Amino acid sequence: MKPRLIGSREQLLDVVRTRRDELDLSHETLDAITGLQGGYVSKLLADPPVRGFGQMSLQALLDALGLRIAFAVIMEDPEQADRVRGRWKPRKRRPTNTKVAASVPPDQTMRCVASNPEITPNADSTNLTEANNGKHENDRHADRP
Repeated sequence: MKPRLIGSREQLLDVVRTRRDELDLSHETLDAITGLQGGYVSKLLADPPVRGFGQMSLQALLDALGLRIAFAVIMEDPEQADRVRGRWKPRKRRPTNTKVAASVPPDQTMRCVASNPEITPNADSTNLTEANNGKHENDRHADRP
């Protein structure tokens, strides 16, 4: 089989259906090979499909057909972006992702949401449980009440 570029769900279905036909396999046989429930491959490959591919069903079907996804290119669709741009609202909080956090210098003062006291980083103290009086799930021992 020659590698193909896929840009839509319909193209993915076309590739899978073509491979099924090349191998001359029935849906029953594919159900048995994939381990999916009986009749599920028929629902996936119907025209129009009754069920959509999920992570497990797509991988199982590709494996059964001896196929794999070699790479994926994700790019912005300018027309779709224009349609939804008005609905994009900025987050209320900054992401805590380490990549994003590394690019943004940390504040020298952090605020506790619950009671709003000011917490200032202190290099002398490394006990992270001081804020909750030393009570922490990881501090419990099986031999102590």
